[in-house]
Amino acid sequence: MMTHFRSVTSFFFYCSVALSLSASAQQAKVLADVAYGEGVNRKMDVYLAEGRNRSTPLVVLIHGGGWMSGDKQDADFMKERMVKNQINVINMNYRLGNDVIHYTDMMSDIHEALRFVRAHASAWNVRKNHYLLWGGSAGGHLALLYAYRYDKENMVSAVITLGAPVKLNQVDHFQKAALGLLPIVAGKAWNGDSTDVAFTQASPYYSVRFKPTLMAHGEADSIVSIRQSALLAGVLKKNGVAYQFISLPNGAHGGEGASQEMIDRLNDEMIAWIKKYTR
Repeated sequence: MMTHFRSVTSFFFYCSVALSLSASAQQAKVLADVAYGEGVNRKMDVYLAEGRNRSTPLVVLIHGGGWMSGDKQDADFMKERMVKNQINVINMNYRLGNDVIHYTDMMSDIHEALRFVRAHASAWNVRKNHYLLWGGSAGGHLALLYAYRYDKENMVSAVITLGAPVKLNQVDHFQKAALGLLPIVAGKAWNGDSTDVAFTQASPYYSVRFKPTLMAHGEADSIVSIRQSALLAGVLKKNGVAYQFISLPNGAHGGEGASQEMIDRLNDEMIAWIKKYTR
């Protein structure tokens, strides 16, 4: 009887040790410039949180740059904040727009990046769905458009944006210089026709399937008017979709100029949004 007791005790002891070792093995890890497809721009940086498991939130960062420039390093400021809050982060590059690369190609890149993450979920010990997309400026537009229209496999649960364009045919909401970027994203020049399918199909505003969205926008944004986020907030409210619209007093396109108190509040709200919608 004593022998049996010792064997049972030893069994639970070794199981406990194994579980402890398994948990401690999930150390923080950084994988730089991981290729998720062919080409120099189809790469991502992967930041895996210490002690992560399959329920740890995972956020994909999509940088801005007017669809034709920028790099994943431009979103590092968001990466730092999320890593500090034990959130897994994917910071991705995508093919930049030109005469032949337009928004549909960028949608394909986001799709392939998400599928790549899901395919490596077991090896990385991360979740396989309920990803959250964060995007600033043009990256916000791409995040919304993918989540609303192109997420056919339902991998995305929510979106966060900063200064995002949402209705591309509302040209009075954009700085004149920004209008020159519309052919890059839509694939054709603006001709004054607000019903042009090239611009309605490229606009998250005209979607029919929405997802929970937190929008932050500077009240002093001279590049993309805050009225763009206000329009989207109205559509989300009309469709009964959860949303949060945070205006940044004195904030410019990237939020610069807003008070530190306001930035801290925005950061807290974003972390809360991520934890709520990646469950």
